[in-house]
Amino acid sequence: MESMSLRSYPTSNERLAAMIAHGGALFAWTLAPLVVYLVKRGESKYVEFHALQSLLWSLVGTIVSIVTCGLAIPVFMVWHVIAAVHSSDTNRPEYEYPWVGAIARGLVYDDTAV
Repeated sequence: MESMSLRSYPTSNERLAAMIAHGGALFAWTLAPLVVYLVKRGESKYVEFHALQSLLWSLVGTIVSIVTCGLAIPVFMVWHVIAAVHSSDTNRPEYEYPWVGAIARGLVYDDTAV
């Protein structure tokens, strides 16, 4: 599978899948990114990366929301919207969530990771 560093731009189908992973989290918090990740894993590193970071962001959001009695949910949802917009627009740079983006990038693009 070829790395994003070898290609200039993701295909429109890859962008759509990434947008579904990010935007779908608004309706199916962890389920949407998980389904996209499982379906596209091994097929597109771009989609795999975006779905995994969306899933990780949702999981972190769940933990923080439990601690804050749900007050953090809107904040985490805004980040999902920002990521979905970035994924849908070819003129925007690739989006990476704070904290979990680097973890997802390492897991997807680092071939030495287990």
